[in-house]
Amino acid sequence: MFKKVLIPVDGSDLALRAAATGVQLAKEVNAQVVFLHAMAPYIAPYAAEISMVDDKAQAMFEQSVTAGSNKVLADAKKLADAAGVVSESVHAVASRPESFIDKTVREKNCDLVVIATHGRGAVGRFVMGSVTTRLLPISSVPVLVYRDETMTKDVPA
Repeated sequence: MFKKVLIPVDGSDLALRAAATGVQLAKEVNAQVVFLHAMAPYIAPYAAEISMVDDKAQAMFEQSVTAGSNKVLADAKKLADAAGVVSESVHAVASRPESFIDKTVREKNCDLVVIATHGRGAVGRFVMGSVTTRLLPISSVPVLVYRDETMTKDVPA
């Protein structure tokens, strides 16, 4: 059925729970997993100063992003290792994470994406955006959207 599952992680507890679910699914179908972490690119503090981007600030940002990505991916890899599932990790700076996710799906020959949704309402999606919502119409493979009980506590019956 599925041979390679892509699991985007963002460092949140919810994404880690989704990753655990994706790893369990991969174990049950004897698939491999690819963990992916994408961070937004460096943006100069003031638009008028774009031509004068501080190289030190950008270098510090890139070091911080790499360190953060490595930690997020290491936490996810622990899940795969504990389950005995073969895994690999990918990280990048990407202004459109959903496009990077789909590109990685194609490059790594993944046949499923398991991704968390934070379950924000329309206003939250407008203000904060939703990688999951933007991924669904462009994904070249099926997408399993993970939600858990923590997201339905405040929803009226």
